[in-house]
Amino acid sequence: MNKSDDNERLEEEELSSVGQEKTNNQTVQQSNDDESKLQHDLANELKHTLKIPITDELPNIGPTPYKVAIVGMNELGSATAFLLICRQVVTDIIIIDKNSKRLAAEYADLSTCTTFVSGVNIQASNQLASCEGARVVILCDVSDDDDDHDHEKQQKSTTVPSSNPHEKLLFNFKITSRAISHYASDCVMIIAVQPFEVMTQLCAANSMIPSYRIIAPGTMIDSAHFRLLISEKLDISPASITGIMIGGHGHNNLPLWNSITVGGIHLLSENTSIGTSHDKENWHQLHRNVNQRQEDVIKIKGTEVWSISMASSELVECILRNKREIHTVTVNIKDHYGVKTDLFLSIPAIISQNGVSHLITMNLANHQNENEFASIIQNIETAIKEKLKNI
Repeated sequence: MNKSDDNERLEEEELSSVGQEKTNNQTVQQSNDDESKLQHDLANELKHTLKIPITDELPNIGPTPYKVAIVGMNELGSATAFLLICRQVVTDIIIIDKNSKRLAAEYADLSTCTTFVSGVNIQASNQLASCEGARVVILCDVSDDDDDHDHEKQQKSTTVPSSNPHEKLLFNFKITSRAISHYASDCVMIIAVQPFEVMTQLCAANSMIPSYRIIAPGTMIDSAHFRLLISEKLDISPASITGIMIGGHGHNNLPLWNSITVGGIHLLSENTSIGTSHDKENWHQLHRNVNQRQEDVIKIKGTEVWSISMASSELVECILRNKREIHTVTVNIKDHYGVKTDLFLSIPAIISQNGVSHLITMNLANHQNENEFASIIQNIETAIKEKLKNI
């Protein structure tokens, strides 16, 4: 074999090697592409199974995109205004109250607070028309605590169909929420008046605002109590703990034990009996303690002023900054969980710039949770019908 034949053979071997390497690279690339496509498909599948879409409508944002109105300057309204000033997520706060003396005093106090921060302007009004242009309206108080003359009060009282204080409150709420929806038809309305489930349902039935833009803190507060008690039991910061309660605020709440994680570790993986009556560590006692804690606060203070105002201000920030965070808030669950009509109660939802964009699919894990949640739905539905039957 001469030298030229050797060279030809070497060239053929090199070409064959290059071709084989190219084929191998193509095979690896195809394998990577297939794996990436599979991961993408799985991610999209999870994206759609995890979230239940409610609306993709964009908000109609006017010239004051960071304006928030607070209706009712009771303790709750005042605390909410203060927290919004401290958070510095708003540019304009309108505080509204029929009692001009109380309104003037709150304005004087709160406007002084704005000197300690920058970029927050506060105004006062006794007219609901001042809600116009607000991105968010927080309804804190609808009582008749005004400073009108006696004969004017007497004239107004003739329009109220009942002397029952509870029915009078509901009637005032109905009129007020409808008026707000007229002046601020593009707003997201946060209902801070209790009971949350009843008031959100009444608002949705009588206002002109779509139900996905009507929310209340609901079991967002119960869930906060829940995480705090878990943190105390484990001696770990609540910031490192997740855990939610759903249903109704108060005794109609339901803890989801499978939602509890501590530093990413599911507690159920460490203690499969957690939350049951035969759990030796008595985790089920935390549920009772959450409700007892709330009862004690209400018994002494009348309402959970700071918890509700903090939750409300958190929701405002989620809306104005389009944070798309998940919170257990009071929302309309019609067409979900076997509910065929409008019904408001708390489940995890994504809060975005236009209110509730998605509901989160819940893992009720076992028949006990499913049955308890079904019972809670029935209890809340019955309570709402009973309270609103004369309104």
